[in-house]
Amino acid sequence: MRMHRLAGLLSFGVLLLPVAAASQPSTLTVLSSNATKAVLEALAPQIESATKRTIVFRFANSADLKTRIEKGEAFDVAILTRSAIDDLSAQGKLTAHTRADIARAGAGVAMKKGAAAPDISTPDALKRAIVNAKSIAYVGQGATASIVRGIVERFGIADVVKAKTTLVLNAGEAVAAGEAELGFTQISEILPVAGASLVGPLPAELQVYTLFGAAVAANSKEPAAASTLLQFLTSPVAVAVMAAKGMEPPVGAHDRLPPIPEAHMTDAQKKAVADFKALRGVDVSGPFQPLLRSPELMTRTSAMGEYLRYRSALPPRLSEFVILMTAREWTQQYEWNAHYPIALKAGLAAPIATAIAEGKRPQPLADDEDALYNFCMELLRNNSVGDAAYDRAVSQFGEQGVIDATGLVGYYSMLAMVLNTARTPPGESTAPILKPLPR
Repeated sequence: MRMHRLAGLLSFGVLLLPVAAASQPSTLTVLSSNATKAVLEALAPQIESATKRTIVFRFANSADLKTRIEKGEAFDVAILTRSAIDDLSAQGKLTAHTRADIARAGAGVAMKKGAAAPDISTPDALKRAIVNAKSIAYVGQGATASIVRGIVERFGIADVVKAKTTLVLNAGEAVAAGEAELGFTQISEILPVAGASLVGPLPAELQVYTLFGAAVAANSKEPAAASTLLQFLTSPVAVAVMAAKGMEPPVGAHDRLPPIPEAHMTDAQKKAVADFKALRGVDVSGPFQPLLRSPELMTRTSAMGEYLRYRSALPPRLSEFVILMTAREWTQQYEWNAHYPIALKAGLAAPIATAIAEGKRPQPLADDEDALYNFCMELLRNNSVGDAAYDRAVSQFGEQGVIDATGLVGYYSMLAMVLNTARTPPGESTAPILKPLPR
């Protein structure tokens, strides 16, 4: 009798173990950029309440986390720069349809709390502050790195800055510890550091916002709970906390036509991608992601662009000049960001590009630039070209040059329309921000 009762109790005890385990909440692992660390830590209790899961956060810079995801690290939700989210979605590491824009962050300057803050309100003032600083720091692979390098190059002080720059894991903590006088990083990474203070955001003319997005892991074991987490991050409660932590709501709507994961491509789309790579030697990006919805149109568009970009009758300096004018008239930031550095490298003067960005006529212009500017701006703004502008353009470039210039305007207008329709994110860049033109 005792043996039977003991066996029954043991059996009952064994049954209790999985029941007790099942009563414990499951966990969700979130890989997040350092920029959203303060926000997520503040929201952690509400997130756990909404998802009914224990949340495990792992923070690092977006580039590092992207590499870890590519190598197979297990997780449920990624919160990274939008460019990293897009790339990982295209690789099939993230579930593309779950992607959401979470917030954007501007870059700022940090210094040790209590130190006298320099004036950084204008580009000239910021340049003086950088030159006068004994040391500066930023995260070498962080979202701000390309911004800082672009500003330094623009100021022409790269050699001066290189000697006093330290690459760190956290610029706010570096200035708090006295490792650098000035630190450059996302504002949301400065505010939580007790020993650091925010000198201010970068001047408006130099400010570049980094867009942060989120998506569910393609192999998440808790996809429903992970999706609930993403929904919470776009709620009014979360938006209010983000504002308090130095972040802003994302501008514009979600990318309508994001990259298509290879596993979801049709045979025609896969062939179009292969043909694109064979022709151009690079992966599909930018306007060709939405164009892939019509694979034959994408292939034919790519072939036309290959001629206009690399083999037209206009030299690269003038071709890029036309492309910048077109991107400006369509207020197409992705197109502008992509071609701004190419134009400067091709020999277009930086003040000319800046004037175009501001919607102004550049001064001075070389004769060929002046003739091309008149021709293209009449075409873009009047939908036709008068005799004087036409005759001068033919005199400068010949009939083939005029037709190729017209082709460039038409081609990049088409790409701008595609990008504007798709609401393709512009990506990170130090190029000037295109503000809407008065019409």
